[in-house]
Amino acid sequence: MSVAVAGCRMQKEGDAMAECADAWYHLVQGGGTVQGLRATRATDDSTVRCAVADGASLSALPEPWARTLARELCAVPVRALSDADTLHAALRTLSDGWPAALRSYVTGLGRPLDWLEPHALQHGPAATFVAVGVLPVPGGWRWSAAAVGDCCLFQTRGDTLVTAFPLSLPESFGHHPDLVRGLDCLGAAGPSAIRTASGTAAPGDVLLLASDALAKWALAQETGRRPAWRQLAAVAVAAGEQARGSAAGGEPGPGAGACSGSGSGCGTGSGPRSEPRTGGGGTGAETRAEAGGDALRAFIGPLRDTGAIEDDDVTLVAVRFLDDGRTGTRAGGGADLRDGR
Repeated sequence: MSVAVAGCRMQKEGDAMAECADAWYHLVQGGGTVQGLRATRATDDSTVRCAVADGASLSALPEPWARTLARELCAVPVRALSDADTLHAALRTLSDGWPAALRSYVTGLGRPLDWLEPHALQHGPAATFVAVGVLPVPGGWRWSAAAVGDCCLFQTRGDTLVTAFPLSLPESFGHHPDLVRGLDCLGAAGPSAIRTASGTAAPGDVLLLASDALAKWALAQETGRRPAWRQLAAVAVAAGEQARGSAAGGEPGPGAGACSGSGSGCGTGSGPRSEPRTGGGGTGAETRAEAGGDALRAFIGPLRDTGAIEDDDVTLVAVRFLDDGRTGTRAGGGADLRDGR
């Protein structure tokens, strides 16, 4: 048995890819892995973590904050994803470096702030997220997930929806979701803003992680008895195949290898540890890193044209549980892997 991970993202219509405030990341530890730029296959001895973050477009520096959040959520032990207090402490630690990052950003601007920026900087960056950790158990896998806001996780079996988390109806999406902020973390709500869920998966199941616009559309299809879960999984798989083809063509994306399989352009740097990316056109490396996004664009484009889906940044990740005869021998994984259980 093995676990296969693939995903992609795309920006709003008319935006450059560098302006996409969505990010995704995945990390595999232990066991045997075959890693691609945008897809990973892990043996049954592996621990897999995935996260999707959606930066709030009107906040300050949403792009680097979303990238940092997705990456760091994959660094916490899997058990933290089922304990709101532990995860809240990790998020507070993550936000500690952002006041200095915002001051550095303002100092480096070399121009006066425009009329909207002071308000955004006062509140700092903000994002929603969903994160999941997968551990092997006899006969299958167990997953634990956490979320703040309206990014969603769906467990599917073919075109049957097994679990929807944290939202299960399209009308549950609003304009003011809970947010993780770079300055006051979760504010007065604290750990109560963190939702958690867990479940077991069998071979053939798929976990789909999606940012809000796509998640809302998918749930609308489900409530309208037009389930699209198999179709969404196919889009993510096609994106992974495209990315592997790009990598095989001799154009590895940023940070490939060093990031243990990144879906968020992790090699470009993010958060207070590097200069934030803002606006402008994407680099050649970024274009190569987003090669798998063509499949998503082909799927989302017609939906946008007909108004079936909101024009927003979109991210889709599929975690597939396969019964393909693969087996793995534990390769150690270090203390973090053992603690993650």
